[in-house]
Amino acid sequence: MASEPEVPGEPRRKRARGEKTRRGNPNRLTVDQHVFPAKSIERFVDTDGRVSVQFLQRNKSVRAKSDNSIFCADRSWDQRVERGFMKQIEDAFQEAVRPILEAKATSVSAEARPTIDRMYSLWYWRARYRDLESQEIDLKGIVGSNLSLEQEENLESNGYMFARANGKMPARQMNGVTLMIRTYRYADYLTNTISRWGVIRARAGEFIVPDMPWHGVLPLTPQLAFINSAPDGLFTEESVAEFNSAMRAGSENYFFARDFRCSPFSLP
Repeated sequence: MASEPEVPGEPRRKRARGEKTRRGNPNRLTVDQHVFPAKSIERFVDTDGRVSVQFLQRNKSVRAKSDNSIFCADRSWDQRVERGFMKQIEDAFQEAVRPILEAKATSVSAEARPTIDRMYSLWYWRARYRDLESQEIDLKGIVGSNLSLEQEENLESNGYMFARANGKMPARQMNGVTLMIRTYRYADYLTNTISRWGVIRARAGEFIVPDMPWHGVLPLTPQLAFINSAPDGLFTEESVAEFNSAMRAGSENYFFARDFRCSPFSLP
């Protein structure tokens, strides 16, 4: 199933509360797992260290720090994937975009291109796999080991997968595998189908960030974004408003910005 394409309009899964760690989380397992990278959110914070978040269903706006659980999955993939596979992609991405952020480059280099493909792909799929309907998967006849919670956490923190004595395994382990496969496959697809990532700067106004990436857009700062298959260039305030309206329309639960007073939208 992990190799199959996403079905457009497929209903999102309901969120089951993540499994709890031992008291005090001694193995330092990541429980709040960012969908959009924390370091990227931090580039949008205002002087108070927060961003503006608009909830669509409640029509409510709040100010939130980058580590707020709003931006996180609730232990929906395992530590091996979080601190290994995903961290490598995020770290490589932050390093690759540094020249553009520091105004030492105005376009994406050939060396940076695969890194951006992987980061967009990772964000794309984490947004779609941030919720688990249940916390265990039935292995259909495979019997595991009678492990204590401490033993399970030791295994997970050391990069191992495991099955439980009841013939089930934590769903986050399989979800992590699925995310790895889909991230690699979609990154390859991007490499082979889009010509480039254009560096777009806002001449006036500021970009918002959606919770659900759809449009081949990867915001970097309030006034800087990557857009696939686009030339490098400047956006007028009118273009920023059209951009923001498209990002808002594609969002499912929320979107955020540095300050909504600086983020224009097109008139309905």
